[in-house]
Amino acid sequence: MPKDTGIGARSKRREDIRFLTGRGAYTDDLAMQGQLHAVMVRANVAHGRIVSIDTSAAQAMPGVLAIFTGEDFADVGGNPAGWLIHSRDGSPMREPKRPVLAHGKVRHVGDAYAAVVAETYEQARDAAEAVAAGTEIEELPAIVDMAAAVANASNRVHDEIPDNLCFDWGWIEDNRDAVDAAMKAAPMSPRWSWSTTVWSPMRWSRAPPSGNSTPGRATIS
Repeated sequence: MPKDTGIGARSKRREDIRFLTGRGAYTDDLAMQGQLHAVMVRANVAHGRIVSIDTSAAQAMPGVLAIFTGEDFADVGGNPAGWLIHSRDGSPMREPKRPVLAHGKVRHVGDAYAAVVAETYEQARDAAEAVAAGTEIEELPAIVDMAAAVANASNRVHDEIPDNLCFDWGWIEDNRDAVDAAMKAAPMSPRWSWSTTVWSPMRWSRAPPSGNSTPGRATIS
């Protein structure tokens, strides 16, 4: 029997009534006065060098107001990690820049390298397709294996990191001598390796911005 209270109890969702009765509010349902729409142009290769981006055809399409590429944000700072890790030797981790829009290279499928702003979503989408058609990306070998990436760093994910290594970290550094001694004295010492994908949940919230009379500022509600 399911529990009604306490730990393990089945909790009731408060939002279901409005969803089931058609009264749910989604970001796509917003229709603010003067609202514009943006569509990102994303890479279809896992690793590539951006050779050229021709936006002229898209600029001439109906409703298009602006097109941005990574070059427009080349000097804008990236999004730093919230936890700075130091390697075994005490040196800080090498943190690559994470740009607003990719410039120079794309580093994963879906990496956004341009953005189109238009009066309607359909206009922005059509213009984004035109930007993609006018883009030349030189595909580079994909880097999908961590050990191989470190063993042969001639193919760099981030050009500013010469050995593809962000940090070299261990859990047993404070007691390494004792651990090494125990391993040597053990009757059997198995060795194995494994790889895993580390994931972290991301909170998604809608926040429609609107311009105001102060140049360079916007209101996010």
